[in-house]
Amino acid sequence: MSCILGTIALEAQPTDSLVVVEREILIATDTVAGGDSTSVTIYTKKNGVTDTTKIVLGNSTITIVNKEKGGSVRIDDENDEDADCMYCDSNNSDKYRLTWWNGIDLGVNGILSNGRDFNLDSDVEGFAPSYGKSRYISLNFAQIKGRIVNDYVGITTGMTFQIYNWKYDGENEFAFAGDSLFVEPNTDKNITKNKLRASYFGIPVMLDFNTSLDPDRAFHISAGVVGKVLIGSMYKQKYNTEGNSYKAALKGDLGFNRWQVDAMARVGYRRLTVFAQVGLLPLFDNDNTPDLYSFSAGFFIKV
Repeated sequence: MSCILGTIALEAQPTDSLVVVEREILIATDTVAGGDSTSVTIYTKKNGVTDTTKIVLGNSTITIVNKEKGGSVRIDDENDEDADCMYCDSNNSDKYRLTWWNGIDLGVNGILSNGRDFNLDSDVEGFAPSYGKSRYISLNFAQIKGRIVNDYVGITTGMTFQIYNWKYDGENEFAFAGDSLFVEPNTDKNITKNKLRASYFGIPVMLDFNTSLDPDRAFHISAGVVGKVLIGSMYKQKYNTEGNSYKAALKGDLGFNRWQVDAMARVGYRRLTVFAQVGLLPLFDNDNTPDLYSFSAGFFIKV
């Protein structure tokens, strides 16, 4: 094999200016049986001026793009669909087009029993929210992906800001005493808003799988855990009594467990992704509240 280091200067003459694109490149030639060398073909793409040069070496192509166009050098192999971009802007690299973390999760959230089901015991059934009104939202950002098998398999981490909103009808209300949260029957209020909220900051560790390197054809699956810390909680009411309207808000930890770990799974095709996550640690950290667990499910909007 021999190598030739040289400079290619391409000139184009529009009607009012002269543009020169100059690049130093390394051209490799390979002698095959019979003494013939691989042929080298140079293509130029014209768009008013010459801005792209393609050099074909057998089954491989070197593409040189004018620096003014966001210049890059790309080496493609016709037999290798996994060929990567050299010196490309990382924001456009395949691994982030095939990473499914940055974006917004929207869905419903609820509370599960100690058996991770919806069958709450009679002493805590008042913790079951109105699922048609309970909303979950999380903002996922700062994704970082490590490749294991190209972009077919990888590990993704990042950050997330999660807000759980559990909404209730007016039959029961919450009371906080000592370090515990209780559910009590409502006896004298016309409650119009009855909401329990918790906010978390978390960091995920997800194992990702893609079936294709083309985001428009890829089925993708992610599974892992999200470790998170409670950053705020609140119980809010609006109610009427004796002809007067009132608002009440109680802030604090409200007996919530400060630390949480969730199991999470995300499944999608192209840009459509659904998710589900379940708490692995009890939602409340006190001796007077039975073990209950958070869950959320919905869809993901990639940004």
